[in-house]
Amino acid sequence: MRFIDAHLHTDMIEDKQLQKLVMMGMEAAIVPSPHMFLGNKDADTVLLMWERFLGMESTTAKTLGFELFVSLSVPFFGVNRADAEKCLSRLPELLKEERVVAMGEIGMDTGTAFEADLFREHLRLAKEFNKPVILHTPIRLAPQGEQVLPQVLAIINEEGFPVERCVFDHAAEATLDWRAATGGMIGLSVCWDKMPPEPAARYVIENPDKRDKIIINSELGGEGNDYFMVPRVMLAMKLFGLDRATIDKVCYQNPRDFFSLPLD
Repeated sequence: MRFIDAHLHTDMIEDKQLQKLVMMGMEAAIVPSPHMFLGNKDADTVLLMWERFLGMESTTAKTLGFELFVSLSVPFFGVNRADAEKCLSRLPELLKEERVVAMGEIGMDTGTAFEADLFREHLRLAKEFNKPVILHTPIRLAPQGEQVLPQVLAIINEEGFPVERCVFDHAAEATLDWRAATGGMIGLSVCWDKMPPEPAARYVIENPDKRDKIIINSELGGEGNDYFMVPRVMLAMKLFGLDRATIDKVCYQNPRDFFSLPLD
């Protein structure tokens, strides 16, 4: 079975693991800019990361047997306001690159004023350049999630950004109905600190009316077999009795169509 991993930090994964994913059926992936850096980084670090995504990462992907697309944004942890402004000033020219299919991951995690300001700037650029967005939201056990999620949606509405062009990633079991009610895409990020594969599979099976809005991704997963979370969800769906066409829809067709990827 084929799949597209629409949120995969390929720059943090060894080539041999990526090639295993290809052998498991990964035909394409989207590498988003991370929402945070460990420590303090300057604008040059962000710009070099974007250059790597558009250059080496995309070229290496082809040698490993899959297509890599890029989603750009300024991390909202680990970059100060001055350096963030420098990066934002460079984004317009890079958003015109053929491989750049989205902006993200953008959004909020703890609800600081800096997060909110940067989120607004990202949304304005995404609207200007007609890009969908990959939203970072607090993970399933984050205590601030109940307060921050409504802030994310409020800013989207205030900026007049079409919510149907948003993927609300890092979905937790307790917030699935809320995410579905927004009108945006439901991002089932399946990795060690987010949603396990079996609940993700069950959600797809038990909500046939929401299958047009579901995108399954791994984000990163972790080490070893945790890199292979999307195939694990696909296997769980198969073992639970879901038909092949539906599995293909949520794991391949939905991300392809939402991000307008030039794939069959």
